[in-house]
Amino acid sequence: MKTTKLIIKYQNKYICDNVHNEISFIWIPPYSSESSFSNVDIFLSLLCSGNMGNTYEAIRSLNYAEGQEIFEDYFYADSLSRLDDETYFYDLDEVLSYAYESIKNKIIKNLTNLPGTLVLYTLEELISESQKEMLKKEELFNQDEDIPFLFACNVHQVDKKLLNILTNYEKKVGNNDVLLLYSGGKDSTLAAIRLRNAGYNIHFIHFDNGHMMDSDKPYLTFQKTFANQEGYIFKYENRAINIANLFNSYFNSWREEHGDNLNGYNLDSEIRCLSCRMAMYTKAIIYAKENGFKYIAEGARISQKFMLEQPAMINRLKKLAENYGIELLFPVLNLVDDEEEKQELIENGFSSKGWESKCLLGRPAMDKTANDENSILAYYDTLLKKYTKKIIGQEK
Repeated sequence: MKTTKLIIKYQNKYICDNVHNEISFIWIPPYSSESSFSNVDIFLSLLCSGNMGNTYEAIRSLNYAEGQEIFEDYFYADSLSRLDDETYFYDLDEVLSYAYESIKNKIIKNLTNLPGTLVLYTLEELISESQKEMLKKEELFNQDEDIPFLFACNVHQVDKKLLNILTNYEKKVGNNDVLLLYSGGKDSTLAAIRLRNAGYNIHFIHFDNGHMMDSDKPYLTFQKTFANQEGYIFKYENRAINIANLFNSYFNSWREEHGDNLNGYNLDSEIRCLSCRMAMYTKAIIYAKENGFKYIAEGARISQKFMLEQPAMINRLKKLAENYGIELLFPVLNLVDDEEEKQELIENGFSSKGWESKCLLGRPAMDKTANDENSILAYYDTLLKKYTKKIIGQEK
């Protein structure tokens, strides 16, 4: 079974592993489970629930029902992101910002004493440890050549890849950097091209609502296209950020208010899509605030007919982002002609074919009645806006 690596952000610090004086990633052990849980899911559930021993195993045998209950209470897939094929990042600070108060308090209590060789460092402390390592190495090599044999016993060595990842994670962005909600499709691809041509530095981010086929396809598309562009560096901030919990929470808020009968096929589809998009915006705004982005962009087009891409909703989204000092950019909003889009993609050296992952809940946009439009806008005004501000943490 493949071993995976993990970084956990907690209390504005990072939980790492310190084995043999080397501060490195947490290496997730393989667990034996009859469920479909991954090793990372189990590790985080045990850690946060206080059921983890010093060798990262469960402190006692758990039956399926117990494991399921711990998993549901203490693991939040929305806050787990994959940095590369073997490395995961879990934002526990984000979890604590929207977890129920009782669960939040239990997690904090359970992490008072970290198990095993887990340690908590700020980025500054890790950089300091790395600098001490270099100074000590220079000092030792300037002395008797036999002394460096004891080097590893005298100082903490910091994993260089870990330090590089965390440095990039906390790196402040410039005034011309924009966070692009990227699907891998033609609209978001052309949005990136137009932003680049306008002088912006683009950072890509994409999401998985739990109902996606090939959820990693946008990143793979990026690797085949933008990552190979000469003379310009495109950055991929996060890939397949899980928004399943948040999406379901937003949509269930509507169901609790209105029931399961959503007055027909079209309204049902529009409400689901808006719930999903708002989960994306919630995550994107939080990420932008934490990392200093002043701009967020996406590939919405009025001509697609979705209510969430019409002026009434676009203006609401812009106003929401303005509350946090963020400006929304819509580079292809008024694009009507698909042939014009195709030609512009080709002229910029890109394929005219879209490669986005497919949402199993997605439906074609349809004409809406005035009542449908009013229902959708009221859903945002009375429910989504309030919940979004609460989760972002600056409700006014």
